[in-house]
Amino acid sequence: MSPRYESEVNDNSQPDYDAMWTAIEQEASKRKSAMQQTNSVRRRRKFVPAAIVFSCFMVIAVPVFAGVALNWDSLTGGRSVTNALNNGIGQRYDLSVSNAGVTMSLNGVVTDGETMKMIVSLDSGADPTLYDAIVFERTTITDESGTKEKANGYLNYDKASGKLLGIYETKDELQHNKKKYTLDAEDLVFYKDMDVPLKSDHKAGDAISTGSKQYPSIDIQSVTQAKNQVVVRYKVSASLSDGGRGNPHLIMKKNSSEFVQAVPTVLPNDGSDLLIEQVFNLTQKEWQAAELHFRYMKETKRVAGTWKFDFKADGKKASEAIFSRKLLTSAEFQQTTGITLGQLVITPLEIVVQIQEDRSNERFKEGVVWYNTVRLAIGDKEIKGGYNIKGADPKKYQHVYGFESPEWYKDWSQVPMKLILKEAVVTKHDPSKNWITLSQPVEKKQSAELKVDGYHIYFNYYMDGKDLIVESESDSLGFEGVNQTMMRFDGEVVYPEGVSKGVVSTGVNVDRYENVAMDGKLELNPGIYSYYDSGRDVEVKLN
Repeated sequence: MSPRYESEVNDNSQPDYDAMWTAIEQEASKRKSAMQQTNSVRRRRKFVPAAIVFSCFMVIAVPVFAGVALNWDSLTGGRSVTNALNNGIGQRYDLSVSNAGVTMSLNGVVTDGETMKMIVSLDSGADPTLYDAIVFERTTITDESGTKEKANGYLNYDKASGKLLGIYETKDELQHNKKKYTLDAEDLVFYKDMDVPLKSDHKAGDAISTGSKQYPSIDIQSVTQAKNQVVVRYKVSASLSDGGRGNPHLIMKKNSSEFVQAVPTVLPNDGSDLLIEQVFNLTQKEWQAAELHFRYMKETKRVAGTWKFDFKADGKKASEAIFSRKLLTSAEFQQTTGITLGQLVITPLEIVVQIQEDRSNERFKEGVVWYNTVRLAIGDKEIKGGYNIKGADPKKYQHVYGFESPEWYKDWSQVPMKLILKEAVVTKHDPSKNWITLSQPVEKKQSAELKVDGYHIYFNYYMDGKDLIVESESDSLGFEGVNQTMMRFDGEVVYPEGVSKGVVSTGVNVDRYENVAMDGKLELNPGIYSYYDSGRDVEVKLN
């Protein structure tokens, strides 16, 4: 899924529909970022390359070696590939290559018509627990015609076997056929987390030396207070080739022992430097009293070499195992959710519910719905899934709810299934109503209030030079926030300048209207806003 951290305004005559979908789809980014942050706080040793992010409805658990069962279930989605292999779908291998003291094995391959997944195991020749990440710098798959594709994946330490277990995936070109492939893994790199105390006044304009060759300096761009949160934006100097792979970010140390962390969002920026935003749950006083620390991942060891595997794969069984059926959408379900159901597709690796979302202007007036909780009742089990976008071409994207199957059934047509959608967030935009007239703006803040859909929204507005600043917030229970306001100047609709926004909300939206004429009637509209609505939660039978 592509990044959705900014809203850009095309011109001052039409709404920013990208920003509307940003408001909706940011929920996915929030969940993923929060999960990554939780893992970081727990300090569990996960051998995941920071630069690799991919969809997670697959993975493995497979053979037995020297009396120790290798368990790929510790990797995300492992059970679905395990089920496929245990039911004779895909191929198991026992191929090993040793190089520079590192032995890598290719243990199995499963395809599903869309993705090819390869499971591997690794004896690294070093104690994995001494490092915070171990990753191959490059992994590629080459077919018999010579076509080469990147294989994305990661390694995870398995304490029971003492090995690193991994899954690598690429596009499935196999379909019903048999083909020869070559998997190449190059240069095994070991990383450790670095913690650097910084000397800083915690203020905008601070230029801080880190002493790191990888990230030599930090320039704090802004520090703003929003309720009991501090929003800090800063630039980290980095080479163009780095691209933030070391996950650089700030943490705050309180009371000499307590660390306060915050999800880092990398914002769009010109040049190689990284523009990062973090929202800390600290008051202004706590922020100023805390110690500033800089953390990143540093390469501490490298094993140069190539581990190459030649293998044959057969997609016939996987293709034959795919079950699909067309889904019917009731008028009530479509009206409540704005979603039309497509097909239910069950492959050896995942269960997919294809959906089509109504993105019309009329739907935005009524409310576009995003669900924070997506679950599937299958047989006597209930499993968690999520929203995903499939495909490489934006013009051909397929929007789906995806799930990892808890087990494999030979006859899926008889398995009862129910889609459960909960924690609904409604996003609206209706320029036909909800306008309030503002007084002539001045440098001093003025206030206005509006009640929309039963929620109170409070506005502060003031002049910053030639620009009009509008702040929006609400204390109404269940109100998610304003994403982007809109204004009318003597009847002419104007939208604010596009500003990069992080995935963590402070509850206060700030819009800037640049160089606007103030001599005339000035009207404000909440524009794009969101709120929770449990009345939109639904359940629908699929099978």
